[in-house]
Amino acid sequence: MKNFVKVASLAATLALAACQTNPNTTAYPKEDASASRHVASADHQVWKNGTDELCWQTGYYPDGNAVVGCDAVAAVVPVASDVRLVADAGALFDFDKATLRPKGQMTLTAIASFLKSVPFDGAIVVGHTDSFGSDAYNDNLSARRAEAVKGFLVSQGVSANQIRTEGMGKRQPVVDPMSCKGNRAAKIACEQPNRRVDIGVTGSTVKKAEVAQWEKTLGDAGVSVRITGK
Repeated sequence: MKNFVKVASLAATLALAACQTNPNTTAYPKEDASASRHVASADHQVWKNGTDELCWQTGYYPDGNAVVGCDAVAAVVPVASDVRLVADAGALFDFDKATLRPKGQMTLTAIASFLKSVPFDGAIVVGHTDSFGSDAYNDNLSARRAEAVKGFLVSQGVSANQIRTEGMGKRQPVVDPMSCKGNRAAKIACEQPNRRVDIGVTGSTVKKAEVAQWEKTLGDAGVSVRITGK
């Protein structure tokens, strides 16, 4: 251990001496140099931003806090965007029900985590159904499903004031019911994409570096994701 201290001390002394022997170089030993993450030139010197001075530092560059005045830290680029999240209602609810299934709760937990991690202005949860049943029945069912989703998100810590709900019933199908053939079971299976819950998030700010990870995390949880502005 003593030998290591001596070697480190000698290296630092030699490096500082090298800077001081050059009259055109200003040495800046830094107590927090180990936290520096800027890239130095071959002789461990970098230009201070906007000045004619140079900064001295050691050759140790972990990803840590910047040394003020000497580090060129890459800016975190946010993506101002709108986000659309689509969850299969069949994964959230049993057929013709508005009570969340355990699997549906896992899906919504991932969505709640996203909404708690990303600043946003507001979100609207819209429930959709297939074409079976009357307009009034499906409007009510879709509205109850949207409220169930909102209730769960709020229970996970998402602000209730930022979420509103709407029941769209069977008025916005993804699959044309007329294209579904066969017996009732076959038609129910064909219309599965129509049974869904859309969550539209407006005014969100997603860090560019995190977009891909959020898309994967939510996708793994069974959520179709579309982030605009990336």
